[in-house]
Amino acid sequence: MRPDLRAYLLSDDGHRVFGPGPVDLLERVGELGSLRAAAIDMGMAYTKATRLVHDAERAFGFALTERTVGGSGGGGSQLTAEARELIERYRAFERTSRWALSASYETCFSGFADVARLGCVVMASGEGARFGGAPGEKLVAPLAGTPVLERTLAALPADLLDVVVVTRWDAVEALCARLGVRCVRAAGPLKSDTMRAGLEALGHRAGCLFVTGDQPLLGEKSVRAMVAALTHEPTAIVRLSWRGRPANPVLWPNDTLGALARLDNDTGGRVLLDAHAGLEGRVRLVEAADEWELADVDTPADLARLEGALAERGESR
Repeated sequence: MRPDLRAYLLSDDGHRVFGPGPVDLLERVGELGSLRAAAIDMGMAYTKATRLVHDAERAFGFALTERTVGGSGGGGSQLTAEARELIERYRAFERTSRWALSASYETCFSGFADVARLGCVVMASGEGARFGGAPGEKLVAPLAGTPVLERTLAALPADLLDVVVVTRWDAVEALCARLGVRCVRAAGPLKSDTMRAGLEALGHRAGCLFVTGDQPLLGEKSVRAMVAALTHEPTAIVRLSWRGRPANPVLWPNDTLGALARLDNDTGGRVLLDAHAGLEGRVRLVEAADEWELADVDTPADLARLEGALAERGESR
């Protein structure tokens, strides 16, 4: 399947005054030097071609063609400067509209029929120095009997997301192999290295969720709500929040992914929001079920607190 678009300009009373037919006609007038020749080339009656041009001229309030006199053909028509500008503006409008349509289609139909699911990059390359132990050890540390990273992965619905874990650690890679989750290696230690490796592994996507691997109480319901928010507004940057405080994970739409892949710092997408004021206006918050969903594991004390939270919930998922 694919989306299709016919871009028309309408008058105040709702009648079509310009669109694919008239713009093709004018372009051929410019090429052939004659309205009659353009009509014949399109298989269109000359009377219809004249009517299309006159209707558009009345709507826009300026002439689109002007007569030329003499020459081997005995005269013809050429485009006015206003007509050439109209063609240029309409074609730009058509291109951008088609791009927006394609992006919206890929987002709203992601995972449906033959449309690719949204991507999801699980950031699992940090050394976890504050946790102690071997690099990356906190991600495989047990939380109520289940590794931290495994709990994070459990919140990512396979029917909505294609997940790739990006790491530098053998223990993480082994865990992913046991769980049947795709895992790739980051080329370097920076967050941007991890993001770039994940985006390259996923290929073209309508959007991508970036999740830290040490967010083990993240809930599937919240992730589904974030995807629904992007589907409702395909240009939104969707962030999980608690009482209005934005946090991770963040779901980025397609038009931002190229910029994310070009980052070369250790601060992730935050630097993109800081550098482009217009992006902040596109941020939409999805409220988490509770504040524990936003908690990550930096130290053994953090892990102990999350153990307590699970005990209070009576959960051992």
